[in-house]
Amino acid sequence: MLKNTDETVSDSSENSIPNFDSLPRNIVARNLPEHVQQVLLEAILSRMLVPGQRLLIDKLAEHFGISKIPVREAVKALETAGWLESQPRRGTYVRPLSQDELFEVFEMRRVLEPYAARLAAQRRTEAQLVQLQEAITAGKAAVKVRDLVEMSRINSQFHSVIADAVGNSILADSLKDLQSRIRRYYSDVNWAARRKSVAEHQQIYEAIRNRDADRAEALTINHVGHIWTLAQEELVKQGLGTNNH
Repeated sequence: MLKNTDETVSDSSENSIPNFDSLPRNIVARNLPEHVQQVLLEAILSRMLVPGQRLLIDKLAEHFGISKIPVREAVKALETAGWLESQPRRGTYVRPLSQDELFEVFEMRRVLEPYAARLAAQRRTEAQLVQLQEAITAGKAAVKVRDLVEMSRINSQFHSVIADAVGNSILADSLKDLQSRIRRYYSDVNWAARRKSVAEHQQIYEAIRNRDADRAEALTINHVGHIWTLAQEELVKQGLGTNNH
């Protein structure tokens, strides 16, 4: 249960929300709680709201120009989904990064993504091939201008299209959730490694286009291993873990 979410809280200073003003304002939607939830989730994934940051219901409501009720419902939903956590008498925070969470996400990715790539090669549509190629083109552009937020979003989009190509909504939802959980672990990336990642996407796309299920699966195994190495390096740089797994 959320407690004290209306209290004024901050991290080490009152300036602990440097990107708060970048959030959209004056939200207008039929389902306000759901829309606010999506806006806040995207802010968490893009690191606009940083791990460990405290959230204030009243300040968010004022920022969005709406009442506290839909904001409170959105925050509760995000806490239930594991994106936020609460502490008695201290408020609600963006869930901190965790080496254990990262390991668990990649443990699942190693199992599900190669299998999904194999099925996608067998079941993909022409429209999905177009979407994959568009994601690769956009990814190359994001790397060129070193736009980390866009690169992260496009990367998730590429893998989401593969998940949809499987034609299994339960598997697709699981894969998309894993992709979301990995996005916020990247705040600073070796861009040469990112170019390699986009090149790997191109190879996976070609295997799926050619309906080469074996190659699509093998390439995805290698790709997940490469991204796992990058993710571990990112945790070490942030002082949040070591390469023990």
